[in-house]
Amino acid sequence: MERKYYIKIITGFREDQQVSIPMQEAHKAYYLFTHPDERGVFDNGVALVGRNIQEIRPDWNATMGWLETHTLDGDDLIEIRRTGVESKMRMLIERAKDVGAEIQTNKELAKMNLGEILETQKSQNMLEN
Repeated sequence: MERKYYIKIITGFREDQQVSIPMQEAHKAYYLFTHPDERGVFDNGVALVGRNIQEIRPDWNATMGWLETHTLDGDDLIEIRRTGVESKMRMLIERAKDVGAEIQTNKELAKMNLGEILETQKSQNMLEN
């Protein structure tokens, strides 16, 4: 079974101001983060205004299948690295940032999930080469 990756959107300092969303929608979060006056709705029903997003970071607990109340320790970080989750997460975040920047000129990208976009781009690159 393929691992699902998640990011955490932070809108404040309280626990209830942290929202976990699938990596498939990360590009929307990065678009909102860089466009503070824009609004967005995620598939889980969370609606945000870009200016409210203070931070976006990997959600290691959700990605690894750990309880959200679990506090990461050194052994957890070793496992995240050993399993290759850290490097894949970093790559996916970079791609999500890139696609988020492209939404400004292609609004249709906000309607697609990140996996579909990356597959389409991969296919286009293969055709061009």
